[in-house]
Order: sequence, then structure tokens, then C-alpha cells
Amino acid sequence: MIPIRSTIKTEIIPYVNYTLLAVNIAIFAYTLSLTGESLEMFYQTHGIVPSKITALDTYGFFDRTAKYFSSMFIHENWVHIAGNLIFLYIFGNGIEDLLGHTRYLLFYLVCGLAAVFIQVILNSHSTIPAIGASGAISGVLGAYMLFFPRSKILTLLIILVFVHFVRISAYLFIIFWFAVQFLTGIGYIGDAGTEGLWAHLGGFACGAIAGSGFLYTRGYRSKKYKAGYGTGWYRKDGE
Repeated sequence: MIPIRSTIKTEIIPYVNYTLLAVNIAIFAYTLSLTGESLEMFYQTHGIVPSKITALDTYGFFDRTAKYFSSMFIHENWVHIAGNLIFLYIFGNGIEDLLGHTRYLLFYLVCGLAAVFIQVILNSHSTIPAIGASGAISGVLGAYMLFFPRSKILTLLIILVFVHFVRISAYLFIIFWFAVQFLTGIGYIGDAGTEGLWAHLGGFACGAIAGSGFLYTRGYRSKKYKAGYGTGWYRKDGE
């Protein structure tokens, strides 16, 4: 399933989300100029290598901290970045509209960090760089499921040679996405890939927890939203 657009309409220009998209594209464009050893060195230098990051004598505090952030903006190939940025564009705008620019940026980075930590914990002996924005974007999905469960996602379905466009509730779309990540991730425990499928689940959980906290502390006072499924909320014009 490929999401095409959401029914949620934003009231602000999502500057932060657009900036995140631009930074990811710019860094990927730069990596296209690298080949062979220079590309691998870039991954090693700016990505998270679990076996090295857990060895306290390998990096200084600044280098270690910088890697946690830089790894979120590096992608391995066209499929990797295209998939991530499509999801970020479609789901991130609505989250920024609700949280505001500053809170959204902090939310995004915290979800990304949570995803990296999970990846390091589950693959502590791996020598393969963990890179990608997947964990942070998974956090966006976790919050989106709570904020806009009844919004509709125009989705492209490809079944064999047949192509269909269908509208699916955000709740069901994200539940399906989560199930695919979980079932796929089971086979990756103890293994490692640059995308870190289990990191997706860590980011998702972080986003859901942070989103729940926001709803209970501020979201219920917003005139833009009303109760959806259980503790979920959705925008009135997103039904």
C-alpha cells in the first residue's frame, strides 16, 4: 500500500516538515556523488555502528551525540528515501499543524533518537551502520493514529497487475503498516540492516506515547479537535 494523500487540511504552513524533507533530499543528493570506499566511509562516519557506539572508548561525547542525530538524515538508496519522504510528507504536515513548529521538531527528533536506541540495543554487536529517517517517521505515524484515526488516506493498491485507488481510514492503514513492520522485524532480531526494522517499532511506540501525553495535557482543550476512537482525536474537517 502506498499512501497518496490525506484528507486532513492544515491551517499553517508546515515549515519544519518541509525543512526536514529538504535536508533529507540534500544529504541523499550528496551521497549520490560518493562511490565505493568514500560512500562507505560516509556511512561509517555519520551513521550509527552499534558495535562501536556501545564501546565507550571509541568516540568522544560530541562525536557520539552527533552520530545519533546525523544517522537520521542518511538514506541508502532511492527506494529507502522515496518511501520515507512520501510518508513524512503525507503524515507529518498534520502533526506539525497540531503540535506547532517547535514542538513538532522536538517530537520528531526524540522519536528518531528512541528508534536509534532500540536499534543499538537489539543489534549491539553489529558492524553495519544504522541509517535512515524511518524511526522518526514511524513516530509520526504513531501520533497520527491517535490524532486523526478517522481521517482517510487515499491509497494506491497494487495487486499483481491490477492498480486500485482506495480510501482507507488512517487508523486501519497505520495498524496494517505496524503489523507488517512487526512480522518482518521478527526475522531481524540479532541481524542488522541499515534500515533497522525494529527501530521502526521503537519510534512508533515513542510517537504514540508522546502523542497520548499531548492529548491529555493540551489536545483536549483545542477547538480544532474532538474525540475519535477511545482516546484518539481527529480533525473535524478530516471525517
